[in-house]
Amino acid sequence: MAPHDKLRSIFKEMPDKVVSTIINCDCICFDVDSTMLTSEGIDELAKFAGKLEEVKTITRKAMGGTMSFRESLTKRLNIIQPTKSMIADMITNAPPALSPGFKELVKGMRSIGSEVYLVSGGFDCLIVAAAAECGIPADHVIANSILFDVEGNYAGFDKTRFTSETMGKARALQYLKNKHSFSKMIMVGDGMTDSEARPPADIFIGFGGNVCREAVKETADWFATDFYSILEVITSNTKTNGSN
Repeated sequence: MAPHDKLRSIFKEMPDKVVSTIINCDCICFDVDSTMLTSEGIDELAKFAGKLEEVKTITRKAMGGTMSFRESLTKRLNIIQPTKSMIADMITNAPPALSPGFKELVKGMRSIGSEVYLVSGGFDCLIVAAAAECGIPADHVIANSILFDVEGNYAGFDKTRFTSETMGKARALQYLKNKHSFSKMIMVGDGMTDSEARPPADIFIGFGGNVCREAVKETADWFATDFYSILEVITSNTKTNGSN
């Protein structure tokens, strides 16, 4: 039995294209909120600021399609009014939690030569510490950036960032593809904005380990409820090749 056939026997339900793309991937991009991390960064920030219910109202309107992503981001940040000191306190006293298996999957992807990027509509100031914990450098984080004045008060957000507007993740992946000539790209995430990044991603793996969205499940090339199932493709392929 050929190595690929042996691997297929292990993952009977996973389409050939998904298996092949995972083991030949040279760039994998992960969403952050409810994917890399167990929670939504802006909700946690709102909770920390005591503004959660007000922010949730805006979030529901955005999800209902009555306002653009940029408009909803503007409104939510205007309600929260995050400061530099608030961000620092939150990272110290209420740091975000990594989803089980994420760190191991990052290590596994790197073992096969894949570059790992985080592409998020969240905020880099809330992501880089958790990214570093997984060995992902700050220059591999594509996210929004909160702006502060000289006194550390909220002064808006950087509207030049890819993910500050609709279809930003697709543009971010296309930028990476053009810059580094990646040939096999994967996008992994829990939301429809992640699905929209295929193409340029070759496949989209929906993630339901924290939040399961039926629309995402329906559009994904593969839907995973944990990261270990993706990691198993890599480890099984390594073992299969090692036995030949």
